Amino acid sequence: MSKTLEKAIQLFDLFTNEKPTWTMDEISEYTKIPKPTVYRLLKIFVENGFLQKTPFDKSEQSSEGYRFSLGLKFLELGNIVSANLDVRNIALPHMKSLQLVFNEAVQLAFKDGHEGIYVEKVESTRPVRLYTRTGRRAPLYAGACMRTILAFQSKEEIDQILSEPLTNYASGTPKTKEEVYRLLECCRKEGYSYSVSELEEGTVSIAVPVFNHEGKVLYSLSIAGIITSIPEKDRKYFVQELWNAAAIISSLIGYKQPYPYGVL
Repeated sequence: MSKTLEKAIQLFDLFTNEKPTWTMDEISEYTKIPKPTVYRLLKIFVENGFLQKTPFDKSEQSSEGYRFSLGLKFLELGNIVSANLDVRNIALPHMKSLQLVFNEAVQLAFKDGHEGIYVEKVESTRPVRLYTRTGRRAPLYAGACMRTILAFQSKEEIDQILSEPLTNYASGTPKTKEEVYRLLECCRKEGYSYSVSELEEGTVSIAVPVFNHEGKVLYSLSIAGIITSIPEKDRKYFVQELWNAAAIISSLIGYKQPYPYGVL
């Protein structure tokens, strides 16, 4: 039984982005598994939805008749895994570590349509608290936390979001779409966003992207406080620690590439 299971796992490992389909002969030749065993495994996997078989076109010269690829069962199982992967629980220990280092509020934001929502927050112990709270929504173009998410969306979605009128929240809120586009470009290039008095007067925030298993940015991680506690001249120090934490969180939710910004 264990040998059969090993052969089955070996078979699944063949299917990659570079070669998503295989014939029975190719599988047998590559894995050194006898054809009768390959045939039985393929039959079982197709019947249970783990593999799907597609007939060759009439124009293709082949005596085998079918090519095989991964089936919808893997998509179903992947969705179950994704649904149960609670990014908040994964991020929270690393957010608490950042709060201990800086004693500033640490926030996790999530993209929800054309808005962002604060889904987790670790409060500072300072007497002055930020206006943000878990569950609060904000536009994706204002504030470092939300704008970092927007920076990594498709050009079409960014254009659609910025086709709506901009609302002025505080003295630092971007006033024009051109200004937002410039800030988004800076975020993609430098790997972080920095905002002062954009959603609330007298507040400052630094945010970095969190990448998921598809390489998409649906979350951002930020440190926020009042202007005097996070001066612009010290922002690189805050950014480095944020990058380190975001890199760990990204890897824990399935991001396979090296974190693209300055992790030590």
